[in-house]
Amino acid sequence: MQLKSTKTYSIFNKVIGNRNLDTKNLKRIKDSINLIGLQMPILVNENKSIIDGQHRLQAAKELKIPITYIISNESSEENIDQLQISKKWTAFDFCNRNALRGNKDCQKAIQIAEDWFIETNGKFSRINTITLLHNAKSVKTINDLKKNNYKIDLVSAIRIFNGLKILSLNNNPKFNPFTFKNSIVLKRMDNVLKGIDFKIIQKITKKNYLTSYTNSADQYTYLMDLYKKHK
Repeated sequence: MQLKSTKTYSIFNKVIGNRNLDTKNLKRIKDSINLIGLQMPILVNENKSIIDGQHRLQAAKELKIPITYIISNESSEENIDQLQISKKWTAFDFCNRNALRGNKDCQKAIQIAEDWFIETNGKFSRINTITLLHNAKSVKTINDLKKNNYKIDLVSAIRIFNGLKILSLNNNPKFNPFTFKNSIVLKRMDNVLKGIDFKIIQKITKKNYLTSYTNSADQYTYLMDLYKKHK
């Protein structure tokens, strides 16, 4: 490893598929630098592509101070998610990386995630959409994204999303169907039932003051029991 310092910020390259800058994180880092200085150098590979520290680099640019960096010949762009330990990569981050590298399913998923986020006024997160769209169990989503094996099942996902929208009309303002827990529960129900029936979901919504449980297993049992009762 080589430790260097520069104010020539243009020598650094952004890794294709790396996460976009987070404005809140950038402000936090700038405030920290103003208080105690830049304590941690950024990590780049031999091509000066930023492996870890793009927020620190941007902060240095805006504060017009030198940026200290470490050149590591052993740091691979493929392992960037493991090297960025300050904030764990999400399913959306991995999907966005694959989309930028040409994966058509991820490109479509990113667009749908944005559309549904807007349609629900931010209640249904982009991460939830990426997980919901995947044609496998929710627990496999990130692993499949890492291997670039992500495939969407749009028909099923749209059916589940519409089911969640119906559940959102329930009488309990504290029950939010657009949480990750509820989306994976309805996805599981849709799979078990070979497709949920909107008429039954409507009956559940109208006749029950829906309740939230702390874990997905209890939530699944609760909603499935209601579904069978009104079938």
